[in-house]
Amino acid sequence: MTALPDIPHPSRSLLDELVLLEGGAQAPSQGGERSSATLELVTSPARTPLAVRACARVRGAAGLAGAGLVAAGAALHLLPLPWPQLAGDGATVIGLAGVSLVALASLLSVLAPRGRWSSLQLVAAPLAGSCVEADDSGSTGPGSYGRAHAVGLVLDVAVPDPAAVPVPGRRAALARRLGLLPVGDAATFGEPVLAPADATVLRVVEGARDHACRQSRLARACGGLLDAARELVGTRAVLGNHVVLDCGGGRYAVLPHLQRRSVRVSPGDRVLPGQVVGSVGCSGAVPEPQAQLLLVDTPHLRMAAGIPVRVAPAA
Repeated sequence: MTALPDIPHPSRSLLDELVLLEGGAQAPSQGGERSSATLELVTSPARTPLAVRACARVRGAAGLAGAGLVAAGAALHLLPLPWPQLAGDGATVIGLAGVSLVALASLLSVLAPRGRWSSLQLVAAPLAGSCVEADDSGSTGPGSYGRAHAVGLVLDVAVPDPAAVPVPGRRAALARRLGLLPVGDAATFGEPVLAPADATVLRVVEGARDHACRQSRLARACGGLLDAARELVGTRAVLGNHVVLDCGGGRYAVLPHLQRRSVRVSPGDRVLPGQVVGSVGCSGAVPEPQAQLLLVDTPHLRMAAGIPVRVAPAA
């Protein structure tokens, strides 16, 4: 990794060490120019814009309430109640209300404001070696669960054509023709995921399985429908195996989509930049194995607003 300035700990929080938010003071650089390898500092914490926070909270609450109402409506239809007509009418009303709230949450996930910040820099990238940003990361994906400004990194290697690799077995061959690649064949799968900052482990979620890589347009389209359904289930279904880090200053780093049974830290542990937290996986709503990083304003990820972040360039 590129050498970075030494900032003492714990006199500065993540907000001081990692990011330059709107309204903060920029650290002067040598020669009057901003270097891409230097940290950008703030002297006082700047809050996430009110509109961004409000939309994130409404989106999370609407999705949670909508999923609950849809489940309640389905239960009223299926349970043998003594007043079938009344129960059926009530189930219809409750179900429609739930669908409306889910639609509102989905709309806010795509169209809600994502905030206006200056450029942000992270101390350490979550993936070592020569890597590039994944095609589906950035600020164009869904904004729910704090993913409005997610950064996903993959190793900079050539990706083989799934249909061109001969494999034994009809099912495996058909899967490759459909654009599904075994997760173990991905170059990034199993690579160490590194802690991005000096932080405390707040929460660890494990147990989600790693699914196949989606390489073709058809596979990604079908997977996108599945990922949309995952949002109704909850955080584990969307982010898969993940670790939440408390970085101070009201900012939380999330390392999602980790490999099953690969997490090496526990809640309460302190981690340092570059320390191995787990391994790259393909769990949750992600098309391929990638070392993804989220920076959010609350550890309650369903209600979280994403904060723009940019990893430091690798050496």
